[in-house]
Amino acid sequence: MSPISSIEVARARRSRRVLFVGNPTRYNDVSQWAMVRQWVALHGLEPIREFEGDVLCVIVTEDILDGRCSEKESATVQHARALGVPCISVHDTTLIWQVTARVRARMGRPQVGVSAGPHGGGA
Repeated sequence: MSPISSIEVARARRSRRVLFVGNPTRYNDVSQWAMVRQWVALHGLEPIREFEGDVLCVIVTEDILDGRCSEKESATVQHARALGVPCISVHDTTLIWQVTARVRARMGRPQVGVSAGPHGGGA
């Protein structure tokens, strides 16, 4: 395995993609899973189910954290951790908020060189 470059880590931290791994089975897990997915989408982040490209963080079920998961799910989490991508329990909303804060803040600011108005000029 090759060492991870700081460029790759920086790119991942700017990503808007949030990977969801697992299939919640308990009632509390199912409702929390749906709520977190909705929150992610409402805040301009992209919820995904397959590890492709840069990923900001990985949201996992309690079963996956406890090791009760498929080989594919286990390999996905191990790959994310090897890349330095945070893997967070679906119930740890404080950590999800903290990890996504920088990206959400950047999305809320106008980009330099981009016109604020729809026509790019004055009246």
